[in-house]
Amino acid sequence: MRSLRGIAIAACLCVAPAAISQTVEVNRQNKTVEVTVTQKVSLDAEVANVTIGCVEYGLSHDSAFQENLRIANQVVKALLAAGVPKENITSGKVELNENQFFNPESKDKSLSERRFIAHQSWVVHVRAIDAQKVVDLAVQAGANGIESVSWDVLDQDTLESRARTSALEKAHTIAEEIAKSNGGKVGQAIYISNQVEGKNEFSRFQLYSRLFETAYDGSAAPPFKLQLFPDKVTEEATAHVIYTLE
Repeated sequence: MRSLRGIAIAACLCVAPAAISQTVEVNRQNKTVEVTVTQKVSLDAEVANVTIGCVEYGLSHDSAFQENLRIANQVVKALLAAGVPKENITSGKVELNENQFFNPESKDKSLSERRFIAHQSWVVHVRAIDAQKVVDLAVQAGANGIESVSWDVLDQDTLESRARTSALEKAHTIAEEIAKSNGGKVGQAIYISNQVEGKNEFSRFQLYSRLFETAYDGSAAPPFKLQLFPDKVTEEATAHVIYTLE
């Protein structure tokens, strides 16, 4: 998964060395138009990282761990049998701890035997359209936690480039409008600062899902359907441009 990153580009498009500075002297001989705009570009998600978890309890650390391994083996086998490449499945957390809520005197026998807790998770990298299938298979195989689903595109650099280009084009359009309204026209850019914000990077790591409950008559366990809705992947770029005014 890609980390947040900001890209700042400062370019000097004129001959004078002093133009490199962000400070541009404005006077009758050096008229300028300064514009700052922010643009967003979104694409449909192409890939997904599904984090699947398995939590099991036991009276001893061995029993909790062994039961967790048994369920984990079922889940991994189901994914591999469904055609998920082994290299697309990576281990996440592996934990074995004492249960801080353990109560040996609980009247509920199942709770009185939960002295240890074993947890492990995997991240499954698949096409966005296959994320639902992976979730369903994992749950059917015994996974009891769908911890997160993140969405992304195959080529992050292309998305960032589109956001930068969109911001610069918008800046030029606005500058032309301002210049025209003041009886002039836009000249060359003498300073450009462009930054990709990656604003929705965190949102990609949230679980984009909804839980639907069908009619339940009380005769059996209520049927639930976890349905994933792939999110659009968005990049935000801000352009600060200073143009000469002719």
